[in-house]
Amino acid sequence: MDNNFSIGKRIRELRNQKHLSQEQLALSAEITTAYLGQIERNEKNPTVAVVAKICGALGIELSDFFSQKGIPQNELDSLTLQIVYQVKNENDEVKQIILQIIKQTLRLKKEK
Repeated sequence: MDNNFSIGKRIRELRNQKHLSQEQLALSAEITTAYLGQIERNEKNPTVAVVAKICGALGIELSDFFSQKGIPQNELDSLTLQIVYQVKNENDEVKQIILQIIKQTLRLKKEK
């Protein structure tokens, strides 16, 4: 890794690889779009906790963010990753409810 590692540039690069808008990534990472823009332009320096939230929304590990190696391409698309990120910290009861909602929605869609 070169000595001029840019967190903002790295986030923008990964966001573009996942075909996410700033708004989509910010929403998934639970930060504002304005703040994400400032980070990407290197106007603000995020905390490690914020970078971890962004990594979670991107579906990558924090260690991969700083790695010189390429990011392994996840087989899940960006919307699926966003769904997973939104529910991953919920308890099993909430996850079961969400799963039932998804299943019912898909059944209704098939009936149309």
